[in-house]
Amino acid sequence: MLTLLLVESLAAPIGAAAAFDALRNSFEKTGTEAGYAVTSEGKPAREFVSAWAVYLNGFLVVMGLLFMVLVIYGGYLWMSAQGKEEQVTRGKDLIIQAVIGLAIVIGARIIVELAILTLGDTVQTS
Repeated sequence: MLTLLLVESLAAPIGAAAAFDALRNSFEKTGTEAGYAVTSEGKPAREFVSAWAVYLNGFLVVMGLLFMVLVIYGGYLWMSAQGKEEQVTRGKDLIIQAVIGLAIVIGARIIVELAILTLGDTVQTS
């Protein structure tokens, strides 16, 4: 009985290590398939800045499409006004607001890019 207990207590860490390795391998596989492969130095192959740029570019595409739709809708309101000054004013205002919104989004993008470039140069990643 004591021998069985001793053998099981020695085998338990081996089983735990095998389970940990299986879990770690599954995490590595998931990360690799998601584009975050780990290099031999232990660093991810895709850095935070490049991953952030992918998401930011996608967001800007969606925002650009939204503003384009608003400008087209404002133009439609303006062209279909048929002399109604209220609708002409509404169409012009919508176009102006969409252009201002797009300028704000582009300005924010420039500020974020400058911040990332500046912080990326000053912060040591080790």
